[in-house]
Amino acid sequence: YEMVLARLSDGGYIIADNTLWDGHVLEEQPHRTDLQTIGIKAFNDLVAADNRVEKVILPLRDGLTIIRKK
Repeated sequence: YEMVLARLSDGGYIIADNTLWDGHVLEEQPHRTDLQTIGIKAFNDLVAADNRVEKVILPLRDGLTIIRKK
């Protein structure tokens, strides 16, 4: 994410797929061996806290996040 964002022009987009991961990312505590859910949840939290971008998660199938660099 950081490598792409650094090279992205202002107003450019990143599209991230599977960001809802069949709803598993909504679990309070994913099972500690479920590394995919833990990783996607960490990515979502990183993007949510990033003030350099505007973002929205579309609840289409497993989730699609559209991220726009300010």
